[in-house]
Amino acid sequence: MPFFSIVIPTYNRARLLEETLATVFAQEETDYEVLVVDDGSTDDTLATLARYGERVRVFQQRNAGPGAARNLGIREARGEYVVFLDSDDLWFPWTLATYRRVLREQGAPSVVMGTAAPFQRAEELSGLTREPPRVLRFADYLASAEDRTPRTACVVAVRTEALRRVGGFVPQRINGEDYDLLYRLGTEPGFAWVRAPVTVGYRQHAGTSSALELSYRGTLFQLEQERQGRYPGGGARRRERLEMLLYNVRHVTQWLVSMGRGDLALDLYRRGLPLLLAAPRWRYVLGFPPWAVATTVRQRVLRR
Repeated sequence: MPFFSIVIPTYNRARLLEETLATVFAQEETDYEVLVVDDGSTDDTLATLARYGERVRVFQQRNAGPGAARNLGIREARGEYVVFLDSDDLWFPWTLATYRRVLREQGAPSVVMGTAAPFQRAEELSGLTREPPRVLRFADYLASAEDRTPRTACVVAVRTEALRRVGGFVPQRINGEDYDLLYRLGTEPGFAWVRAPVTVGYRQHAGTSSALELSYRGTLFQLEQERQGRYPGGGARRRERLEMLLYNVRHVTQWLVSMGRGDLALDLYRRGLPLLLAAPRWRYVLGFPPWAVATTVRQRVLRR
């Protein structure tokens, strides 16, 4: 049985997938299996994967989104831990070795999360070097709520049995399904956050209208899950959940406004207001609406 199962969902990214897999097969740590789930691609993804032979376990499904694709990978995983990797992102040779070391030295936590370096061209990552490990250890994921450092939910290593216990990813087509999973893993014992070295190159794409809508829907979904009491920890851990959820609301609404979708931002603000008032975060509660309206008006004037 391999120690790691690397699950890579993909859809019409044959060339980028080749770059991603090249960084997987360059890992210092070799105790792993690779599972690629093709989410109904119409390009030459399957032909590309066939060239890897037995080095890659390939699974297919009708196009259903990355959450459903990752869930298929979780069901088929044979490793003790599942590591998720998007089919356009890149690893460094030390990525898996770093996770293995952290798991050994930190008492086998349920969740390990890495740190990302954003890029648009692969050459931008060439200057990054392997730093001495710097790891923050928490009792569980919710216990990290007060740390405001941006999180890298796109690359986590999670104990396979914990993933299956919480049901994997939600199948809805939304952005933020990875954060929803982390909330549902919130009380699983042990969370290690690798702050150094950088473990993943996160490829940035230009924002599209569909991405904006998906992020809006994903944040609404998380707020509704909290309202319905579907995240773990009960009343005793509510403050920690709200700390993370509402930080995300602030981040997403500000991003939506900057991308010209003040309508979505203000609707998300309105829907999240009961939880915002429960926290409360008065500076944001009172300051966001006039800022969003003023920014939207200025954008419209500049477009004329």
